[in-house]
Amino acid sequence: MKKIGLKISLILLTVCSLMAGVSNADAAKNNDNFTVRFRENTLVVASTQMEEARIYSMQGKLLKKEQGTFAEFELDRGTYRLFAKVNGKTVSRRIELR
Repeated sequence: MKKIGLKISLILLTVCSLMAGVSNADAAKNNDNFTVRFRENTLVVASTQMEEARIYSMQGKLLKKEQGTFAEFELDRGTYRLFAKVNGKTVSRRIELR
């Protein structure tokens, strides 16, 4: 009887862990269609829930800030840091142009 109770509790613990992992994965994937794309030397950032987008140099200097659900940044070759406020949370991406 003790072995059966232990097996049942392990099964329930495993199921609960799997369910928690699935819900966390869904929450991490939901970024309100936040897209980052390139068009020649222009970085295009868009999201229906985006409030603002900022592009920084790797040294931390703010290069440009745009308000709204759509932003375009003309960039030269190099590495940049993109910060976008989407649905009340700040999303960060490293951008590298070669």
